[in-house]
Amino acid sequence: ACWCEKTSSRKAAAIERAQAELRELGQRILAGRGAVAVLSAEISKLTEEIKANKAAQQEATSVREEQHTAFAAETDELKQALTALEKAIDVLRSGTKPSSLLQQGSRAAQEAVKAAITALPRKVVLKPEQLSLLGSLTSASSSSQSEYMPQSLTVQGILIDMYATFSADVESSTSREASAQREFESFIHVKQEEKAAMEELRTKKEGEKAEKEELLASDSATYDDTEREMKEAQEFFDATKAACLAKHDEWSTRQQLRSEELAGVKEALKILTSDEARELFRTTIKAGKETGVDTSYDSGMKIDFLQLSSDVAVASQKPEAARAYKVLKSHATRSHSLRLAALAVQIHETKVGHFDKVLKAIDTMIETLKQEDKDD
Repeated sequence: ACWCEKTSSRKAAAIERAQAELRELGQRILAGRGAVAVLSAEISKLTEEIKANKAAQQEATSVREEQHTAFAAETDELKQALTALEKAIDVLRSGTKPSSLLQQGSRAAQEAVKAAITALPRKVVLKPEQLSLLGSLTSASSSSQSEYMPQSLTVQGILIDMYATFSADVESSTSREASAQREFESFIHVKQEEKAAMEELRTKKEGEKAEKEELLASDSATYDDTEREMKEAQEFFDATKAACLAKHDEWSTRQQLRSEELAGVKEALKILTSDEARELFRTTIKAGKETGVDTSYDSGMKIDFLQLSSDVAVASQKPEAARAYKVLKSHATRSHSLRLAALAVQIHETKVGHFDKVLKAIDTMIETLKQEDKDD
C-alpha cells in the first residue's frame, strides 16, 4: 500500500507537471507560428516592393534612354542645319560685296542655300513665300545683278532668322535634357536608397524568421517528447493503479480467509480446552494415531476430502471432539483452507486419548496465521 501510494502520487505529480508544460509549450508554439507567419508576410511584401522598385528604375532608365536618344538625334539634326545655315549666310554675305558680284559667286551662293534647305530639320515647315523666294534664288541666273542683290539680302534675312531660331531650340533642348538627366539621377538615387533600406530590412526579418523557426522546431520537438512521456506516465499510472487494486483485492481475500481460519481454530480450541473436554479426555486415555497432512496453503482448492468423515464416524467420537471437527470442517469448507481441513482430519483420527498434538498444531497454526498477517 505504501509503495502504491508513493508511486501513484509520484506519477500523478509527473503527469500534472507534463500537462502544465504542454500548456505552456502549446502557447509558445502558437505564438511562434503567428510570429513566423507575420514575418513571412512582411518578407513577402518587402520582396514585392523591392521588385517594384527595380521595375521602376528599369522603366525610368528606359524612358531616359529614349529621351536622350531623341534629344541627341534632334540636336544633331539642328546642329547640322546650323552649320549649313551658317555657311550659306557667309556665302551670301560674300556674294553681295561689290568685288564679288561675279557669276562664280552667284553659283556658290545658290549651292550653299540649297545645302542649307536640304539640311533643315524635318519638322521645319517653310511658308509659301519663303519657299518661293528661296526657290527663285537657287534657280535664278546670275546675269542680272540688279535682281540678285535684293533676293540675296532677303534670303540672308530668312536664313539668319532660322539660325537664331535653331540656336535657341538647341539651347532650350540642351537645357531640358540637362534638367531631365538631373531629375533622372535624383530619382534613381532615391530608388536605390529605398531599395538598399528594404533589402537590409528584409535580411533582418529573414534572420528573425530563421530564429523563430528554429525555436518553434525546438518547442515542437519538446512538446512531442513531453506528450509521449506524459502518455507513458499515464499508462504506467493506470497499470499501477490496476495492479495495486488487484493486490489490494488479493490481500483482502487473504485477510478474510485468514480471519476465517483463525476463527475456526479458536472456536475448535475453545471446544477442546473446555472443562467438559478435559474431563472427558482424562477418563478416556487411549493410544491414538497421527496422520501426516500437507499443510501448504492453497485457498483455490475445493476441500472434497473432508467428506471422508461420515455421520457414523462422527457419531463414534466424543461430543467435544465431534463438535470441534464439525466446526473446523465448516470453516475449512467456507474458506477453502487445507490447513483447517488438516486439523479437522487430525481431530477426526484422534478418537481416544489426549489431544496434545492437536492442541499443539492449533497453537502453531494460530502463530502462523498471525505471522502471515504481519508479513502480508
